[in-house]
Amino acid sequence: MIVTREWLREWIDLEGITTQALCETLNAIGLEVDGLTQQRIPEGVVVGYVVNKTPHPDAQKLNVCQVDVGQSVPLQIVCGAANVAQGQYVPVALEGAVLPDGLEIAPTLLRGITSTGMICSSTELGLPKINDGIMVLDESIGTLTIGQPLCEIQALNDDVIEIGLTPNRGDCLSIRGVARDLSVIFKRPLLQHEATEEEENQLGIGRILSLHVEDKVESSFVYKAFEKQSMRPNVLRELRLAQVEIKLASEVERAIEYATYATGVLMRAYDYACFVDAKDKATVSLKKDTNGIDAVFGINGRVAYVGFSQEATCRTTDESKIVIVEANFSSPERMATLGAENKTLSSDKHLYRSARGSEPELEIGMEYLWALLQKEKGVSLYAGAQKFTRESKPSVVILSLDELSGMIGQEIPKNHVVDILKRLGFEVHVKVEQEIIHVSVPAFRHDVLNAQDLCEEIVRMVGIDNITAKPLVFAEKSRTNQAYVQYKFRTSLRQRAAAVGFFESVHYLFDERKKQEHYGIKGVYKKRELSNPITSELNTMRSTLALHLLESASKNIKNGKKRVPLFELGRVFDRSRNETTKIGFIFSGESEEAALPNHGKPNPISLMGFASKLSQVVGQIRLEEGAPTNKLTSPYEYANVIVDGICVGFLARVHAQVEKDFDLPRTYIAELDVEALHKERVIASEYSKFPSSSRDLSLLMPKSMSYARIRACIEEAGIANLSQCYPIDRFESADLGEQMSLTIKLIFQHKDRTLEEKEISQAVEAVLKTLHVTLGIGMR
Repeated sequence: MIVTREWLREWIDLEGITTQALCETLNAIGLEVDGLTQQRIPEGVVVGYVVNKTPHPDAQKLNVCQVDVGQSVPLQIVCGAANVAQGQYVPVALEGAVLPDGLEIAPTLLRGITSTGMICSSTELGLPKINDGIMVLDESIGTLTIGQPLCEIQALNDDVIEIGLTPNRGDCLSIRGVARDLSVIFKRPLLQHEATEEEENQLGIGRILSLHVEDKVESSFVYKAFEKQSMRPNVLRELRLAQVEIKLASEVERAIEYATYATGVLMRAYDYACFVDAKDKATVSLKKDTNGIDAVFGINGRVAYVGFSQEATCRTTDESKIVIVEANFSSPERMATLGAENKTLSSDKHLYRSARGSEPELEIGMEYLWALLQKEKGVSLYAGAQKFTRESKPSVVILSLDELSGMIGQEIPKNHVVDILKRLGFEVHVKVEQEIIHVSVPAFRHDVLNAQDLCEEIVRMVGIDNITAKPLVFAEKSRTNQAYVQYKFRTSLRQRAAAVGFFESVHYLFDERKKQEHYGIKGVYKKRELSNPITSELNTMRSTLALHLLESASKNIKNGKKRVPLFELGRVFDRSRNETTKIGFIFSGESEEAALPNHGKPNPISLMGFASKLSQVVGQIRLEEGAPTNKLTSPYEYANVIVDGICVGFLARVHAQVEKDFDLPRTYIAELDVEALHKERVIASEYSKFPSSSRDLSLLMPKSMSYARIRACIEEAGIANLSQCYPIDRFESADLGEQMSLTIKLIFQHKDRTLEEKEISQAVEAVLKTLHVTLGIGMR
């Protein structure tokens, strides 16, 4: 998209704004400037008036002109341009002037005739080419004064700016569209261009033209007409069309293309004769063509596809007497779709604009064009217009100010947001209580679909450089919840159990009440029992995982397995049907697979072997004396499982009678509370880098005394530097009678240094003294 500073000034006041500032602003609002060309007429080039023209006596293609340049005597200039004529205002390079191509003007002799100065073409002045001859000046560039330097005429000394538009910004494919964005950032009103009021006796368009529209037509149209005797070239219009690289043969088409480029309204010109029937009545028919595209029909069939192309037979020429001008608008989404579906259909430059979004306010384009035509002496305008408008409901986007601040990273005042949107052409309705803005999107901004698009518009106008820079935080907020943490922990338990060698077993949540009562398991209260059990053998909720694990182990043993390690993680229910999650383990038969090291005869599983495997799954555990709560476990090999000082379940051998009932060899079982096992993330603490020292104490104590009492006594004493204490040997004999010998290992370590022997001895004495005073026991 090419715009010029002077053309923009027709739509917005740029007083006090330099071209550099203009380019920087365009870049800031997302209309990236790809190039800037400053067109300047060199000094020494003035406005001249051709007083007289005579043929050169010795050259057919040369003319001798007398040109008034405001000096006392007209200059004699020999000119070879075919379009030079008496009575023209022309640019004249005076003696001493240096043209852009480096040519210095000096008096010269051409075929024997002296020539002083040079009548210039547009290209010789460094401007785009507008014709094949000299540049003829007129009042479209302002009032002409003979001898006036052309470098003082603003219209000729312009800055041409090339903008790289993205495909979604069809609203800026016009001078007015670019000016509309600038009017917001500069806070200056958009200027209007309206034709003068129509005369009372002016012939109306209804006298010569009627409009017939089918219901299926989806586009909007405005038709006007004018009659022309002649249209002379307009130097400003021709120069600007050349600057934006538009080349058309017909003067009418050039004027209409000029208006289209200025306003963004799609316009076409038709020869009136294409619509006149035998009764001298002109009718424009608008209807769908067979391919689904809105089309314009005349007396001999289709003359144009709306937004696509126009038949060459109905284009206006310089000989056309009456011209019908059409302004149209079609939905850009629809045109883009039709363009993709009809790739074989020929199209012209209109499809580029219609598919990206043309200006829907058709009257703007017509008024601008009519204002231009009113200045043409050989043109008679018809009053009024024939219109067909297809109304469309504007889309509404809801914008939350909090959401807007979150997207931008900075709070923009509500009044500023509303002002920006209104200036951009949006209709804004504010709900003060909810800090929400309802924005109606105008038809010319079809690319605005959601709150993010509105945010982009606001950021463009506020200026990205005016938004405070903040470092990007590469820290994702945790999206986990307690349920997810528990799920991960349970999954980890399953994986560790499988890694140790246990196989997972899954059972129903139901159990048999009769079997529970037989083994002394306290089940659900009868008043909370299942109302409609699926079978008589699954008529209550399970209160333990042990029964199902025993049944599964029994089935495996009966199928020839000599080693059955199983686990299950699931829910159990108390007497009131409150549920908890537990993990159960069972190990039946041989402790390991038959192999060479054990000579094919592995030992049966033992309590300590089972406890070791359990600790590999749940972590460090401690076993303490406990008592069974039902008949499933043996009272002689039963222990409570302690983790971090909390009892989390039990570990025991299956009762001998139960092993017999289920046809099981030696079997151990454990059931732990999963919630009690679950701990928060462990924070590592500093450990000592200095060596530890150990001492073994063989204590003489009653057989009835448990190690737990000894450990508790030592822990309560708080012996300095004592880090660990555990039993390593037990000895009984007839000589000791009711006494026994228990050997314990004491480990001492200091955090910051190596302990001396004296300190270790004092600590050992402190342990012995505590045991003697508290429990009455001592060294063997």
